[in-house]
Amino acid sequence: MGVRALWRSVREPRTLKSIYGAIYSVVLLGGIGTLLSPPQSIAGELGPVLTVIWSVAFIMGATGGMLSVMPGWWWAERLSIYFIWTGFGIYLFVVINLHFTANGSRITQIATIVIAVALFLIRRVQIHGYSFEPRR
Repeated sequence: MGVRALWRSVREPRTLKSIYGAIYSVVLLGGIGTLLSPPQSIAGELGPVLTVIWSVAFIMGATGGMLSVMPGWWWAERLSIYFIWTGFGIYLFVVINLHFTANGSRITQIATIVIAVALFLIRRVQIHGYSFEPRR
């Protein structure tokens, strides 16, 4: 199967699904990077067990999202989004805590996390209501 045939096999909106596929890929890389080399300011606050849970939430969510976005398995993509939200929730909690207890401002990190969560909220709203993408 050629690249064009593969591209045509993806139901519309192809571009949007491709963008979300790329976003899930970035989250996967972030989760793997966090697992292999966690940021010390965050890992120190979380401890080793919660640091692993944090990174595994990203890895599981991103993997599920990558596998479910193209075929339109919305039930699986929603579950994946919940895993990703869990990872971001843990991260946000620690960053907010560090903002008030450590030196320096963490406002940029907080804003970035909130934007990332909102991106997945938009996707969650888009796929609400069905287990699978309705066929047209």
